[in-house]
Amino acid sequence: MSIQRLQSHWGFTRMPFGRDLAPSMLHRHTSHGEAVARITWCVDQRAIGVITGEVGAGKTVAVRAATANLDPSRHVFIYLANPTIGVRGMLTHIVAALGHTRLPQIRPGTTGRRSAGHRTRRTGPPPRAGRRRSPPAG
Repeated sequence: MSIQRLQSHWGFTRMPFGRDLAPSMLHRHTSHGEAVARITWCVDQRAIGVITGEVGAGKTVAVRAATANLDPSRHVFIYLANPTIGVRGMLTHIVAALGHTRLPQIRPGTTGRRSAGHRTRRTGPPPRAGRRRSPPAG
């Protein structure tokens, strides 16, 4: 049966479960309220939040309800539709969504400023793995 026939049969004037529904039109239940409260807490605390769940559990609905009244000029929302892209893929997507073009080159097993290629007190870049540094002269 086609969507048009279903809409006609049930008397729908619009798609009943479309993504363009206003948050006020969404079904609210206990777990939905808890999810909205947790998302709101993340926003209030300026924390990063990750929402996971089964298909159709209401993740997108909860995010839309929690963020409906937020000022988009003050908050950035990044939707990752495909979590199977891996950590590097997610970071690349986030960096691009924030308006940058590429990630800094970070070597495996390093952290902090040195791993991103920042200069240290020495005059050159961080040493490469497997190389010995010569002792300072003097």
